[in-house]
Amino acid sequence: MSTLLSRNPKTGAIIREIEKTEVVNLPQMYERAKRAQTLWSKLAVKERAKKMRHLREVLIRKVDAIAQVIHEENGKPTFEALACELLPAIELITFFTGIAHHKLKEKELWMRNPFMRYRQSKISYEPLGTVAVIAPWNYPFFLAFGDIVVAVLTGNAVIFKPSEYTSSVANEIQKLFDESGFPVDLVQTLYGEGDLGAAIIDQKPAKIFFTGSVRTGKAIMKQASQYLIPVTLELGGKDAMIVLPDADLDYASSAALWGGYTNSGQVCASIERLIVHESIAEKFKDLLKEKVAHLSTDTDLGVCTMEKQKDVYEEHLRDAREKGADFYCGGNMSQDRTRMLPTLVSGANIEETKIYNEETFGPVIAMTTFKSVQEAIQKANASPYGLLASVITSNVALGAEIAKEIQVGSVLVNEVVFTAGMPETPWGGMKDSGFGRKHSEMGLYEFVHVKHINKPRFGFVTFKSWWWYPYTEYQGAFFRSWIELYRGGVLEKLSNLPHFLWCLIKFLKNEPRL
Repeated sequence: MSTLLSRNPKTGAIIREIEKTEVVNLPQMYERAKRAQTLWSKLAVKERAKKMRHLREVLIRKVDAIAQVIHEENGKPTFEALACELLPAIELITFFTGIAHHKLKEKELWMRNPFMRYRQSKISYEPLGTVAVIAPWNYPFFLAFGDIVVAVLTGNAVIFKPSEYTSSVANEIQKLFDESGFPVDLVQTLYGEGDLGAAIIDQKPAKIFFTGSVRTGKAIMKQASQYLIPVTLELGGKDAMIVLPDADLDYASSAALWGGYTNSGQVCASIERLIVHESIAEKFKDLLKEKVAHLSTDTDLGVCTMEKQKDVYEEHLRDAREKGADFYCGGNMSQDRTRMLPTLVSGANIEETKIYNEETFGPVIAMTTFKSVQEAIQKANASPYGLLASVITSNVALGAEIAKEIQVGSVLVNEVVFTAGMPETPWGGMKDSGFGRKHSEMGLYEFVHVKHINKPRFGFVTFKSWWWYPYTEYQGAFFRSWIELYRGGVLEKLSNLPHFLWCLIKFLKNEPRL
């Protein structure tokens, strides 16, 4: 049996070895998941929610130990593990267990057409079955845990593949479900590299929930299309922050500082592009540079989780230098090469560089300027990505108007990044940032089949429909007069009503139904 080595990205020390999942075992794992899901889905939503609230209590008891595992394996500060992963996970359970019963209750649809009122339509929400959750390494607990919680709450089983770089964190997630008394095999964690992810898809899960890079997302979508498996993709970002000339610069620079450098910039929603009004640009840069200098590498800044990501950093830095960019701070790796130093880069040609246009996924902010609001919006939209954007201004109404024109999934006025951790708000992107929504009521419905059921409103009243065979002259006249009722305003509709009623009487009186 081969193993995965979980390593501390700062020291390189081995944290633990985890046995890889053998691809040959996947069919049996899916079959066990199917059996567990069949029984689990029979529980009422309220009962599933009760189990989830117990899971929350188990998580709260273990929160400090899990935060330490996240810190050691992922490299982020312990504070960020608590505030940006574990607390949002607890919030997520609380929110979804509060709304699930109401939102997943069978609902009647109002039939607008009065001639259809003898029938009744209802919407029911049914589990998908066994779904696959393929999660990333940058927020190894929250991003995976959130998908698994909602999937299980809605009655599904989960095949969970974490990043091979954060297998210890994934193991903590598995232990939470095991220790909370959930059915055996309802949640199964599989450990391995990319080939395992491809094999999971070949087992034809009911749906795939993937968070990660654009390249991998496209590969998953291509493979899933062979089996017509639906996918929800949360992919990359090159998120912009517009700073208007009326902004409080102390506030704006602090927002950029945290928005660009939290989790060492390893955030799809981090601020990687700053678009600042030319009248305040120099003062803004000076303030941000000063605040960067006061960041602590011990408590504020984490390390680079993935070794190969450092190659991307160095390529982007090299390209920026070759194109004449100005570095106001950072611009290089730390002496021990465990982290990229917080970087602010600008210059006349900055918009032509990779560091401005491509996702760096590191502690880098590339800054440009604008003259007019419309120019700022155009620059924000000049990206293949469309996940998140921010607008910093003293004029909140203007900020909201600008938000409507930015082509992203979420826009924050006078805030950065944090909405990804708010379960009440829909989260997802457009363009190369993916599609589908997580969180909120919209996210809940990503995990269920929405089924429409139509039946007679009164079981004892059944008659043949007016559009059945045979097609006859009076039948055609009736439907044609029906169309006329949609014409014009109220007076015109009233003038057409007598002819419609005459056609209806003739039709019902003279037309035999087969």
